[in-house]
Amino acid sequence: MREEAESPFRKVRFLLYFTLGGGAATSLVVSAARVAAALSGINPELLQESSINVAVDALGIAVLAFLFKRDLDAQESRLKRASRGAELAKLMVRGSKAILGDANDASEMFTASLSDFRRGRGIEKRIVIAAGGRSIIEQVVQEATRLEQSLTLSDLIVIPVLFPDGRFSDKNEKLSSCVAFPVGEAKWRSLLTEEAKVAIAQGVDVEKEGFCVILKKNGRVGQRTRGVFLDQMVGEVTKRREMGLDVKNI
Repeated sequence: MREEAESPFRKVRFLLYFTLGGGAATSLVVSAARVAAALSGINPELLQESSINVAVDALGIAVLAFLFKRDLDAQESRLKRASRGAELAKLMVRGSKAILGDANDASEMFTASLSDFRRGRGIEKRIVIAAGGRSIIEQVVQEATRLEQSLTLSDLIVIPVLFPDGRFSDKNEKLSSCVAFPVGEAKWRSLLTEEAKVAIAQGVDVEKEGFCVILKKNGRVGQRTRGVFLDQMVGEVTKRREMGLDVKNI
């Protein structure tokens, strides 16, 4: 449904490709038959015209085939993104109720899916999934603690996840208004494995450098980064705020 909403005329284009392709193929067969006949001495005066028609029809079919393949690849890419987006939305996290803005219950925990952080569902946060080896994740947690006030003001929630484990060490959990922890190791590991393939293909050393997936408030992936730079993310939001730009709906 989402793929159709993003490209509502794809089926119309596919129908157009097949219609035009069928017409071009029929014309090609007729023109080729005329060329063969002309070479056999039947209506030789049609040889040049028919040869040109064969070339034009063949070129037309090639162009239509290229456009169809490109559209088909785009459709497959959109479907994969939609599928991955659905998987992201179902992932679970736990964190302090301070994330919900309830300072009185900051010591209590709550559990929610990433879809619960989307706009219009009560929490409205941008999600920063930070994945990497143990040393990287420890640095991320330390930086998040240092930037807690700024991250909270920027509506950013950091989810530190060990790669390839798909979890976070329980003994290192510290309640915070800007950090949530993964729940459901298998599902997180599955997602990270797919995301890591993309990062590795781009030359990222996942365990040593780490990578980041940032979800916008509408639930879509807004950015993927090499490394995790929380201070830079906060700085970008602060700059927008100082310029008088919207920082609630980015």
